[in-house]
Amino acid sequence: MSQVKSIKCTNCAAPLSLIGGGRVESITCSYCKSVLDLNDNYKVLSNFKNVKESQKLPFAIGMVGRIKDIDYTIIGRVTYAAREYPHGEWTDFLLFSPLYGYAYLTYEDGHLIYSKRNRTFPNVTWSELTQHSSIGVDRKDFTPFDHYEAKIVYIEGELTWLAKRNDKTYFVDLINPPFGISAEKTNSEIEYYKSEYLDSTTVYDAFNIEAEDEAKTFNVLKPFKRPFLKSLSYIAFFVLFIIALFALVGNVDGSGKLIKSISADNQAVKSTDFTVNSSKYLVDLELRASKAKELNNFNLQIHKDKNIIFSLTPQSAYIFNSKTNHIEKKLHPWDKDSKKVRVSLNLEELGTYHLSIKPINPSIKSTLFIRINEASSRLNYLGWFFAFTFILWILYKFYQWRYKRKLAYERGIDIENEDLEHNTKSGIITIVLIIIAIAIIIAFGN
Repeated sequence: MSQVKSIKCTNCAAPLSLIGGGRVESITCSYCKSVLDLNDNYKVLSNFKNVKESQKLPFAIGMVGRIKDIDYTIIGRVTYAAREYPHGEWTDFLLFSPLYGYAYLTYEDGHLIYSKRNRTFPNVTWSELTQHSSIGVDRKDFTPFDHYEAKIVYIEGELTWLAKRNDKTYFVDLINPPFGISAEKTNSEIEYYKSEYLDSTTVYDAFNIEAEDEAKTFNVLKPFKRPFLKSLSYIAFFVLFIIALFALVGNVDGSGKLIKSISADNQAVKSTDFTVNSSKYLVDLELRASKAKELNNFNLQIHKDKNIIFSLTPQSAYIFNSKTNHIEKKLHPWDKDSKKVRVSLNLEELGTYHLSIKPINPSIKSTLFIRINEASSRLNYLGWFFAFTFILWILYKFYQWRYKRKLAYERGIDIENEDLEHNTKSGIITIVLIIIAIAIIIAFGN
């Protein structure tokens, strides 16, 4: 049990009780709202008599509750207002335990945060706090999140330091949700407090008071379930991209299945039948000769049920309608200097096809090798995948942008002040994805 000491207010002579132990340096009179300096004959430092509280708080001086298995009594409170944020106001309730000393319970727009002074913070100057990408404290890495200035707008009860109205404090917040470090600088000292976000319902139950509705606004220390697209981080997107690509490539099997391999020469017309058993993807004809002159010495035709389907010469290539025998599509001829040509056909009907290979000039010694593959894929199949991936990426970026705007609005800051390092990482990942996509396209194109 803590000892209770009674004094009189030097401004109004009202009786005041001190229960906060030997480190208390000031007390605010509950009657006239004068702030008294306990170390200077109870000198009046400031007065809050005409100050109206801007918000109704669920906690009050004298309440007793249990936090982190420690029984605390609320002995004081300080309300701050941040200059940078239009609605940036919060209240620190000073907690006291005769066995465990002092702590703070911060109330900010329904969020509750528990803090205790930290004495293991590394030797870092104030100007360096925001320059580090992370700072290690008690085997946890904390990332600088924000820095701002705030002033005291209201005081009540006992405090362990001398606080006056409009006193300024500079803050730097470092985060590792649900934990954080609050670095606080006044004219006289710099202190560090380790914080933890608390479940509000548990705290209200501990103090035996009616619970407020759950906070709907943003708090940087609050652990929350992020929307699916937000959780799909850049690295996760990259991994899913690769997995999906491998799944697609494995399913496509671009080389197809060999169904015929023959050769023809300049001596006579070569005819052969081949059977298409799969309508999946395309049928590929690979024509190869040792010299370009030999490759250009042959004409090819494909028939189905005696109806011409396809005609190929060194100068032209045609696809025919099997029912009308009329030209349906004209294709580009191959390069005259080529020694290898690949033709991809969409043969929708299964069954037997007839291939005839006719030499153009029998006097030119030439040999043509032909391989026919079914279920072969071309780049356009991968094109759908990349198009779908690109659309997903755009949707993700749009959703992320909207999400940032929402958080920026809740925090009362300008969305243009984005973190440069975050943007750099985003750009690097995007470039990596583009390079991989281009490399795969080139590889499959070849």
